[in-house]
Amino acid sequence: MFRIKPLLFLLVYLLAGAGRAQFGAPEVLTVQVYPSQSHIVQAGEFALAVVVEIEPGLHINSDRPSQEFLIPTRVSFEPRPHLSYSAPLYPEAQLKTFPFSDEPIAVYEGRIVITVRVLASERVPLEPLILNGRVSYQGCNDNACFAPAEEPFELTLDVLPAGSGVEAENSGLFTLEQGTGEPELTADEVRAREILQRGLPYALAAFFLIGLALNLTPCVYPVIPMTVSYFGGQSKTALRRSTSFVNALFYLVGIALAFALLGLASGLAGKQWGFLFQSPWFIVVVTLIILSMAASLFGAFEITVPLWLMNRAGRSRGGAAGAFIMGLTVGVVIAPCAAGIIIGLVGLVAKLGLVAKGALLFFVMGLGLGLPYLILATFSGLLNRLPQSGMWMVWVRKLFALLLIGVALYFLLPQLSRINDPLGFMLGLLAAFGGLLLGFLDHSPGYSRTFKLGRALFGIVVLILGILWMDDAIKSQPSKVDWIHYRGQTLEQLVAEGKPVFFDFYADWCAPCKQLDRLTFSDDAVAERAASFTMVKVDCTAPDAATLALMESFRVSGMPTLIFLSKSGTELEELREIGFIAAEPFLSSMDKTLSAE
Repeated sequence: MFRIKPLLFLLVYLLAGAGRAQFGAPEVLTVQVYPSQSHIVQAGEFALAVVVEIEPGLHINSDRPSQEFLIPTRVSFEPRPHLSYSAPLYPEAQLKTFPFSDEPIAVYEGRIVITVRVLASERVPLEPLILNGRVSYQGCNDNACFAPAEEPFELTLDVLPAGSGVEAENSGLFTLEQGTGEPELTADEVRAREILQRGLPYALAAFFLIGLALNLTPCVYPVIPMTVSYFGGQSKTALRRSTSFVNALFYLVGIALAFALLGLASGLAGKQWGFLFQSPWFIVVVTLIILSMAASLFGAFEITVPLWLMNRAGRSRGGAAGAFIMGLTVGVVIAPCAAGIIIGLVGLVAKLGLVAKGALLFFVMGLGLGLPYLILATFSGLLNRLPQSGMWMVWVRKLFALLLIGVALYFLLPQLSRINDPLGFMLGLLAAFGGLLLGFLDHSPGYSRTFKLGRALFGIVVLILGILWMDDAIKSQPSKVDWIHYRGQTLEQLVAEGKPVFFDFYADWCAPCKQLDRLTFSDDAVAERAASFTMVKVDCTAPDAATLALMESFRVSGMPTLIFLSKSGTELEELREIGFIAAEPFLSSMDKTLSAE
């Protein structure tokens, strides 16, 4: 079965340094960090160059590997008060083909330079400042990959008062071509990364315009009567225009704050759920939700504001505080009601783990949404001159529905390269969505009670069939080998049957391991010969104490490691392999093991 254990990646990541020393994995790289100037200056900006020297014959994955189960290279810094780090700028990766992969993999080799901009506030203390960071990576050779690891680095710089002169240093490192994008990324991913992580002004403008566009949707239109009821009632009290403007401004801030909380929650979710986006089933759930929202915009059903909430929101509250509370209420009403449009943005912010920036972007979206209400509330007489709803709003809603389908494809398509049967997976997804739509989401008028019950049963059956279809497509080819999965058995127990023993040390992040399962272990001749062996799989993705002890006893340093033991339990070291091996040489090793005493 194709299994990804994303929640266990973190444990492997934390144990990587100890594991590398314990099992004798080779040193993959060294790291040095260099500043762009001799000192830090208060209220100034400078740059750091993280220089990574990768050992000859080895490589590390790029910051955006072309296969999602591979561990990306990351540069991170320990937070320091009064210092702000930009997103690291990584060099362009090389696309190389390896024996264990059908597709080119984006990697770094030799010497690479990763740059980061640093902004110092005017309150940074005038004393030596230690900058700590680490490079997280996964090292590989042409046949095998090692456990994920970290390499720490440190730099100490003195701090000078604002306006002080400094000398430029290491200029050559900061004039190197860093590359403007990674060829392994899709166009959408490159654009999203540039806008959301590096182009903050563009991102703010884009989210502001999206907020404005939300006012064109029928879902948001019910908020207009709430605004009319609230500010129209206040206009009868003959408030001065300046007072109306202040109240309307607090109303606008309330809407924006509600959206900012949505963005903050999305960013925090991204910090906790980052690895979930590597799970096909999590992506299936996200895709089904987005497609359901698209169906809503196409008219399958309506997301309406609850009547009790509309009534409660329409109650007048006076003053700026009342306007602020009213704005918060309206924001809470709009956010779930407009979920069909903003859910893709929420998912993107969560996927990138943008916390503060996510909150800021959604706050600006709320400002864009609330700007017309600021104008209308200030000039209350305009409230009743708004354009009436009509077919133009239906057209806009369908436009947003098409954009949502594009968002669903954005999340879904990268998964297909990891699926054993992409066509079966897509058909299963279609069946699951069809079951939801035809059985439960379609609220068109005219259905009898009996027919609604029948379509619900039909929907359940089709939904279950779709899930089973997708599950079958996600699974790897059924293994032809009768494997024993290592669960702490002793060596004596494994050789007790009088057969030679074969160990396959593998991990979920190991691409050559998957190649072995797909090509070598599925070979008919290998499967036939395996009946004469005790075939043992050892999962090293997140090794427990027993697995760690077994890895240490066999000096396992990379994945996959293939070990043959004779009938007496003695390792045939000349047959040990680290990395992918094709069926023919593997059969030769099996024959030599069978003939050994």
